[in-house]
Amino acid sequence: MTQTPDDQQQAEFRGSLIIPSEAEPRNVSLHLDKERKAVAIRFDGEIGGASEWHGSSVRVADRLKYTEVVFTTVGLPKETVQMTWKFNAGYADGTLVGVIIPKPNDQRVTGEKGFTLIRV
Repeated sequence: MTQTPDDQQQAEFRGSLIIPSEAEPRNVSLHLDKERKAVAIRFDGEIGGASEWHGSSVRVADRLKYTEVVFTTVGLPKETVQMTWKFNAGYADGTLVGVIIPKPNDQRVTGEKGFTLIRV
């Protein structure tokens, strides 16, 4: 059964991803609350002094077949580093496909990293 945007006001996705400037994948769960326009990212271990990060400037747009979300984090993986996260969460198959893009910074954090998570 295909889910609609109204069925997915709150969703959790799990999997692993690689943070720009790192080489090893980290287990992660991403919590999306579309009604409040909030995103929380929880890692198994600490990164930059915390295991949970909250997105700021969250933008959510419901499309025909997916929800499109864009937000930023600051301080992950290093202090003062700002990253833009973009992802599409599909209604039909429960997958989330995204990319992490670091803004130019003096901490030498570079390189876009793509990731795929599965809805639980």
